[in-house]
Amino acid sequence: MTETIMAITGPTSGIGRGTVKNLIHDFDRILLLARNLEKAAYLKQELLELNPEVQIEIIECDLSVLDSVRQAAENIKYKYDHLDCLINNAGIVSTSKEESVDGYDLMMATNYIGHFLLTHELLPLVMNSERKQVVVVSSGAYKFAPMKKPFFKPKRFNAFAGYGRSKLGTLYLAQELHEKYSRKGLKTTAVHPGMVSTNIGKSNVSPTVAGLVFKLLDPFFVTVEEGCQSVVKAVRQPEKYAGFYSDEGEIAAVKQYGSDFQMRREFIDATLEELDLEAL
Repeated sequence: MTETIMAITGPTSGIGRGTVKNLIHDFDRILLLARNLEKAAYLKQELLELNPEVQIEIIECDLSVLDSVRQAAENIKYKYDHLDCLINNAGIVSTSKEESVDGYDLMMATNYIGHFLLTHELLPLVMNSERKQVVVVSSGAYKFAPMKKPFFKPKRFNAFAGYGRSKLGTLYLAQELHEKYSRKGLKTTAVHPGMVSTNIGKSNVSPTVAGLVFKLLDPFFVTVEEGCQSVVKAVRQPEKYAGFYSDEGEIAAVKQYGSDFQMRREFIDATLEELDLEAL
């Protein structure tokens, strides 16, 4: 019997942590793609206490750094020939202008670009599995603003628009995967789990600015357990949620900017060009 393998980004806190703990008995092996190796080590011990039979591997991966993503993917491809389920979960909110080491807006780099590259690199392994599943953690914040050029290096910073566009990007990624690979058996789901308020990265800005940002984001806040359950449902019911947008566990229609096919095509093409890739 083939070993079942799941990989997840951002597993050490918030929704990611809750998701892994809930799925600890669902797979034979779990790959923790984490930036903070110390936190990942603590999580590994917790998971092994919950299920001593599961195999846990820590893969260093900083989604905001392209070289780190490439190295993580290479490590996985070197060791494994298939990957049953990839969960693109890691994400940040920044209340001040920050750039990644590659020169991109930090939220766009972490939430979208890194995951796009990781998915591209690992997709052959996913397609080589029996399950063939990708779960993309998006957000209802995709409604905050339409996608706008320059896509990856905006001239002006706006916390709401920047976060919304990064999550709109993840929604576009899920839609693109479904469109291109569903006929080959890939089951892709975009999930809005809500955001865990205690796990949102607050930057070094004034309390007034940070307070305003998080007050406006408050409608999206959920508990860790509430948030992770929508991801868990998507993982456990791939056929039911394949090709759909899950809004806190309920299949929902994509609205506004998420339905802009022309912009999606332009944005995905720009991503491929930026990463020097021919296709997703």
